[in-house]
Amino acid sequence: MKVKNVAILILGLLLSELSFAQAEFRFGLKASANLGWIQPSSKNIDRNGTNLGVSYGIMGDYYFRPNYAISTELLISQINGSMIINSPQTFTNDTANTVIEGLNYTFRNQFVEIPISLKFRTKEIGYITYWANFGIAPSFLINARASINSDVPAIIQANDPTNYRTNDNEGDPFTVNDFDDQVFLIRMPLVIGGGIEYKIAGSTSLMAGVRFSNSFTDMFVKDKDIDAKQNFFSLNVGVLF
Repeated sequence: MKVKNVAILILGLLLSELSFAQAEFRFGLKASANLGWIQPSSKNIDRNGTNLGVSYGIMGDYYFRPNYAISTELLISQINGSMIINSPQTFTNDTANTVIEGLNYTFRNQFVEIPISLKFRTKEIGYITYWANFGIAPSFLINARASINSDVPAIIQANDPTNYRTNDNEGDPFTVNDFDDQVFLIRMPLVIGGGIEYKIAGSTSLMAGVRFSNSFTDMFVKDKDIDAKQNFFSLNVGVLF
């Protein structure tokens, strides 16, 4: 009973603190360019450079203290990446059962991202405020595309590698538009970032910053024999009102 009373007392104090605090809510628009890559977790694939992507959407900051806020965003994000599959892949639909090594896949995945983070900011120095944030960014796949950039014989251009068939139940061609059945529906990364705000007039300010998004969920569905994570580094700009 005592524990229950203490819990109720603590909850009441927290609610009271939030009620009397001078809360501030800010809303804004945001756009960013990102460099994405595929980080292998299994030995049969290699990372193959970085790929450019973009994001855009809205953002909001709820300041429960002058220098502390709960920050959230709603973004449409294009996250791209390339990888090389080192293990031999057999094309069984051609008469020769052709085997190809070193297939180079490029993925173009589109997500709805909902970053939620704790944001810290300094006091205004001149017209500039510095900030940093840390949190998570639950992301939900809305479109996935893949292409194979390797030199594949023309006789099997219309077929898929046995181990990496695309949309098995849909009969898609070798170069695909949709790859949703290969890429996991949910991406859950940790995000960390920082930047500056430059006050223009009143409560309106310009924002610029950087962010690192480090996924801890596998990029591919679990019935495949490859494991990798998709990460990115972004440069962000926006306006807060």
